[in-house]
Amino acid sequence: MTSMIARSSLLAAFALAFSCTTPSQFVYMNDLDRLRDTLLGPTKPFKETIIKPDDQLMINVTAYNPEDVQMFNSLLQGQTGQSSAAPSGSQTNPMTGYIVDKSGMITLPYIGEFLAAGLTLREMEIFLGKQLERFVKQPVVKVRFLNHYVNVLGNVGAPGQITMNNEQMTIFDLLARSGDLQMTAIRDNVLVVREENGTRKSGRVNLLSKSVYENPYFHLQHRDLVYVEPVQASYVSRSEKFTKVMGPINAAAGMLALVLAIVQFTR
Repeated sequence: MTSMIARSSLLAAFALAFSCTTPSQFVYMNDLDRLRDTLLGPTKPFKETIIKPDDQLMINVTAYNPEDVQMFNSLLQGQTGQSSAAPSGSQTNPMTGYIVDKSGMITLPYIGEFLAAGLTLREMEIFLGKQLERFVKQPVVKVRFLNHYVNVLGNVGAPGQITMNNEQMTIFDLLARSGDLQMTAIRDNVLVVREENGTRKSGRVNLLSKSVYENPYFHLQHRDLVYVEPVQASYVSRSEKFTKVMGPINAAAGMLALVLAIVQFTR
């Protein structure tokens, strides 16, 4: 009888321990209706990234006649070296692009120095296009960031630094490029640390809920740090709760076993 009670107590302990993990804890947005399509609501307008000091920019120019812009692309991207017609302060390193200096200024061939910080990429494209109309017919300018990245650490397939190929990167884009989450990752409490306006702040993202799309940290920004905690780390707090629950159960089982042992001994 005593061994039966002990086995029952042990089985109860295992049941309580494994009840903490369910299949729904591994399924992204598991609160979506599985039987029909779900309208998640309108998408929020994307907030364009503002150019800041120390940003590195790639600039490409096309036009109605490609020959008209060949020299501009040679100068802007540094493909054939620096032309004697370009200002001496021009930066034409093809690996680093054009670097916005500490004061927010940038210098381009034929255009000269101007304030780039505070502009969006689209605003800079429009400005450069108007300036280049003096030299070529129907110029089309494309500007991209070269040095924007997001760091991802923790329980993912390939932690590291992920380059932002475009301005719009969501947390799902990041996970797809970093090998997705490991099976042992905590999916409902992903940490995002962000530097913004001279301050550092953090937020939490729940990947298990459709509300993830409403989270202000769903769209990532340059220099964001995303940390995915492994589920083992949560066992410390869970084990404390488990001990508190199982303590009285084990004590009661022990007392019952002792009483039954005394009854059997006195027979």
